[in-house]
Amino acid sequence: MSEEALKENKMGVMPMPKLMLSMGLPMIISMIVQAFYNIVDSYFVSRITDDTVEHIGEYAVNALTLAYPVQLLIIAVGVGTGVGINALLSRSLGEKNFERAGKIAGNAIFIGLCTYIVFMLFGFFGTDAFLKHRPMIVLL
Repeated sequence: MSEEALKENKMGVMPMPKLMLSMGLPMIISMIVQAFYNIVDSYFVSRITDDTVEHIGEYAVNALTLAYPVQLLIIAVGVGTGVGINALLSRSLGEKNFERAGKIAGNAIFIGLCTYIVFMLFGFFGTDAFLKHRPMIVLL
């Protein structure tokens, strides 16, 4: 198979073990780096000291604990939307329906901007309510 055909459709022609390494390994490394980032961030923040404020490291870790669910929500919405759009886009590209793929890509950019605006508005106007009035969620 030609080099050009391999670049266009490597998922259809590349052997499975090589394909899994070339496409899966970068995602695995990305998730590991993200997990280490959260661990190192928590450790670094907990070591903060200040002579004027007692237990400032504990306050900083508490702030990270409060910010983590919001960060996770943003990541979940972004990844979930990205996976759905990727499935539609790859199906259209596989069918060689480039007009539909262009429309999907345009809609994806629009959805990304709308998501950005929603989270930005929450950041500006909803942060105080989130921090002051966190409801207790009980799982039954």
